This record gives sequence, structure tokens and C-alpha cells, in this order.
Amino acid sequence: MPARKRARQEAETDNSIAAVEKAQPQNETLVRLRNMWQFAALMQYMYLFGKPVKIDPEFDMEDLEHECLRPESSEKLAEIGLTLLKFVSSHRGLNFDNFDEYTRRQFVAKAPQRNPYGTDEIPNKFADFDVFTKIRVLHQLSTWTLWNAERMRGLMEEKDNEQTQWRIEELGWDSQDRSYFVLDDDRLYRRTDAPLPPAPAPRPKAKAKSRKSRGSRASKRIKLDTSAQESEVEGEEQETTEVEVKNDETTEDDGFGGMKWECIAVTYEDYTIFLESLRKSRDPNEKALVKRINEQIMPTLEKRVEAQRQKMLKKQRELENLQKMATAKRSSRLAGKAEQRKAEEEAAEA
Repeated sequence: MPARKRARQEAETDNSIAAVEKAQPQNETLVRLRNMWQFAALMQYMYLFGKPVKIDPEFDMEDLEHECLRPESSEKLAEIGLTLLKFVSSHRGLNFDNFDEYTRRQFVAKAPQRNPYGTDEIPNKFADFDVFTKIRVLHQLSTWTLWNAERMRGLMEEKDNEQTQWRIEELGWDSQDRSYFVLDDDRLYRRTDAPLPPAPAPRPKAKAKSRKSRGSRASKRIKLDTSAQESEVEGEEQETTEVEVKNDETTEDDGFGGMKWECIAVTYEDYTIFLESLRKSRDPNEKALVKRINEQIMPTLEKRVEAQRQKMLKKQRELENLQKMATAKRSSRLAGKAEQRKAEEEAAEA
């Protein structure tokens, strides 16, 4: 019976893990964050260089997502920003009070076109930015820390031959030549190259001028109509050019060269669904991608799921023990009260 009960509990725990994975919050903010290349790059930076710049090594992707989804401004994100700024700026005495001012100075000097702090006497506050702007600021600061490569290399514990592993290579490609990556957070990402610029539309040829004839009202009308049509064509061309220029001005450059970044799989179940979508593919690239994921990624995820399962079982056992202790204390307390009541009744009768 105990073995059967334990097996049933483990089966229930497996189901609960699947339920937890299915219940991953898929609100718009989280989806957009996961599809930001700066978000993934920032976390990868912290995995590789967090310790040298004194960022908590236990801070992982789930923690970063949790801080980004807080309804109030996250103190942890501000703390990470100050830590990065201290590595970038030569100013001593940096603190939360002057963080905005000295971060703005870095943007003005190195990336004025991406400066979110404004140009007013008092800079905009990091705490007031939306979470996407905060991530861009933190990512930009992390990038600037790598400008002094020798300093960073000196703080790293790895040897020179191990530092070559910092470069992230593609895990594979699909039938559309989109690239797939797995970073240190064990999530699957897809990068789509920027589309080729459209060919310029051919300019409409101007109609050939008709031969001059003797001045008649008909020829004058034709000439006037032709001039009006040419003016309309030129006007349309000018409007088209203005629209194209306006569109170019409103297109925001996110620093990724027009490429698209997507988070495809986070959980074990996400990977399983993705692999199933390619199971019947005959494309050699997709076959190779499936093979590499099955051989290199899935075993790691299985270990993580098993560790999570054991952790949940441990918590469940601890809760059961606490409940037993609480029940035992309550029973002994009730028994003590019953004995006291009985003693009082006997004393009253006597």
C-alpha cells in the first residue's frame, strides 16, 4: 500500500509539473519581453559576466522576468543598472540619487540617438520608464562594459582558450533558413534575417509630345490636358516620395539590423511541441536541427524537470509533516483540555 500510494503521489506530481508548465503566464508584456533580443542578450551577459561585475550569480531568467512583471518599479532592475554604471563610468560616488544623471551622460557621449533620458535640465527617471525601455537601458550599459575588453578579461576566471566559448553559434536552421539558438537559459530562440529591400518602382515614362500643328482649339485642348496629366503624375511621384521618407523616419532602429528575434520554447513541453511540428519534415536542415535538440538539449531539460519534480515532492512531504505535527499538537491540546475539564468536574462533585 505505501509503495502504491507513493507511486500515485509521484504521478500526481508529474501532472502538476505539466500543469505548471502549461500555466506559464502568457500575458502580452511577458511575450513581448521574451521576443526582445536585448532581453535575451542581457540575461546571457549576466550568465557570462555577472560575477566579474558583481551581479548576483543566483539571479536567473525567471528572476529577471519576475522583476519585469512587478506592478511597481523594480528596485532590483535599478540595482543592476547602478552596478553596470559603476563599471562603465569613471565617476566615483555613484548612487541611486545620481544614477539617472550619470547614465544620461553616458548616452549623450556614446549613443545620443538612443538617449531615453531627454535633454531637459532634470533627466527622465529610470523608475518612470516602461519595462521595455528599462531593458534597453540595461542592455546598453552591459554592452559598454565590454568596451574595455582587457579589464573584463582580467576579471574572468576562465583561461584564454575557455573564453572562446563566449561566442554563441547557431544550433541549426529550418526550411526557411531561419537560425535557431539555445542560450545559457536553455530556451530556444529563432532569428529571422531582415527582408531584402523592395526594388524601386519604375518611374512612369512621360508621354511623347505630339507634333506641332497649326494653332487650333482642339490642339490647344490636347496640349492643356497632357500638361495636366504630367502635373498629376509628378504630384503623385512627389507624394509617394514624401510617404517613403516619412516611413523611413518613423521606422525605429532597435540595433538588430532589421532582423526578427523570437522565443520559441521555454519549457520541456514547449520543446516537445516544437519537435513534433518538425517530426515529418524531409528538409535536411530541419532533420539536423531535431537531432541536435534531442541529443544536446532535451537531456538537460529532462534533468531540470526531474530536479523540479523532486523539489515539489520534498515540499509536499514537508507540508504533510507539518500537517501531521499540527494535528498531533491539536489532539494533545484537546486531550489536555478534556482532562482538565474532567478534573474540574470531579473537584466540583467532591
